[in-house]
This record gives sequence, C-alpha cells and structure tokens, in this order.
Amino acid sequence: MGIEHAMVRPPRCLLVNVTTGESIECLFNPTQLSEKVQVNWNRLTVPGLSHQVLQFQSTGNRQLSGVEFYLDRFFAAEQPGDVDILDFRAFLRALTVAPEGTEGVASTAPPRVLVIWPEVLTVEAVVTAVEFQYRQVAVDGTVLVYAAVVSFEEILDARVTSEQLREEV
Repeated sequence: MGIEHAMVRPPRCLLVNVTTGESIECLFNPTQLSEKVQVNWNRLTVPGLSHQVLQFQSTGNRQLSGVEFYLDRFFAAEQPGDVDILDFRAFLRALTVAPEGTEGVASTAPPRVLVIWPEVLTVEAVVTAVEFQYRQVAVDGTVLVYAAVVSFEEILDARVTSEQLREEV
C-alpha cells in the first residue's frame, strides 16, 4: 500500500433532511455507535405451570442513542470549501421542530432525517434528543470546538421481515 492510500479521506457520515432534501456531511465520523432494538413479549401466566409463556408482541424501533458528532473550527478551516461548524448545529436544531407553514397534526412533526454512514448503516429516523457540549470557546465568545450528542429513532412505514434485515448493510 502506497502513501496515496494514507491520504484518501474515508467516507463520511451524512445527514439528510427528508422534508427539504438538504444534507450536511459530518466533519468527523462518530468514534462509536450504539444501536439498540427492543423485542417486546407478553408474559402469559398459566395456573399450575412452572414458568411464564412468552408470546411475541412486537419489535421496537431501532434506536441510535448518544451519537457524538465532534466539530472543530481549526480542522474545518483546513477542509475544502467554506465550512462553518455552527451550520451543523443549525441543521440539527431544525430537525427538532416542525417546518414553517405546516398545518394539521400529522404535518406539524419535526422532519425525518436520513442517517447515511457508508458501509455501516442507512436509517430513516427522527431526532429524539440533542445536546450540544461547547468544549472550547475563544475569548471573544466564538465557539471553537463542540460536540453534538444526538439520539435517533428509526421510522418505518412498512412491515419489515427478518429476511430483509439479513440483507441490509
């Protein structure tokens, strides 16, 4: 392997606002990812039986909790284009409230987000929590380094089978 492979930038995580089509690339990929799925069972009690009978009820939505996105103004300045690390914060905050001009109960929900991390996962979700941790601030108040800790929950519009899950990335 030559030095040219060391200089190749790895694929970045990408977030897409499903409603507007706007997307934003992560400055750094998260260093870790926690993916959780809850399987729900009904516990049936049969008099005289030594144990409870489990009856499948449903599978909960996939959750990605505490995904940390790290943003550094110094690193961003070295990237191509005009990267403003606070644009990422604004993008995430826009995923927590309904878009302008929406009416009716169904359309007043915050927009969905497509989380695309090449070779790791692709999931359509909603933001369930976001926390911004400002880790380095300049004397003039400019944010230099911060982390956005985001929790996502998958949104499914169709039934999923175990065979489909075996095939996905």
